[in-house]
Amino acid sequence: QRGDGVFDASIKALRRLNDLGYGRPGSGLVLSLVCNPVGAYLPPAQHAIEEDYRRELRARFGVEFNHLLTITNMPIARFKGYLERSGNYARYMGKLAGAFNPATVPGLMCRGLVSVGWDGTLYDCDFNQMLDMPIHAPAPSHIRDFDAALLTGRPIRTGDHCLGCTAGGGSSCGGAIES
Repeated sequence: QRGDGVFDASIKALRRLNDLGYGRPGSGLVLSLVCNPVGAYLPPAQHAIEEDYRRELRARFGVEFNHLLTITNMPIARFKGYLERSGNYARYMGKLAGAFNPATVPGLMCRGLVSVGWDGTLYDCDFNQMLDMPIHAPAPSHIRDFDAALLTGRPIRTGDHCLGCTAGGGSSCGGAIES
């Protein structure tokens, strides 16, 4: 999915990190891995697959890690293009909408974080940044105008892609929101 040679290079990098102590029990150096499903599927529950990943990566490649984080494939950019080309966009969006979980809403990254673009533009989340959807006024839209009071409780810009963060166990930079 990521290109020729990427998997082998990733295993090599993970082994190097392990050699430096990352992911080793008791080292204090945390190594978290992120996985997302291949295709138009929701990720399985993190807790349900973490031990499988740990066992397989240890047995096959000698790789250790501390945490496995699952993320939802967001219907934006290349993945959205894939969905549209394959005729799966409407079906995937229906799957996300049907899996809406209100318990994920309090933990959504857009409710407590902002994403800062290379030019200082503020966004409600990384995905809005990718879609060039900056924060709306009256909240500041640039880091030079940062005002925590105005950013707290601001209206959050939403779109269809937001369903990806609220489906199933939810999805965020830290993996699933609900276990």
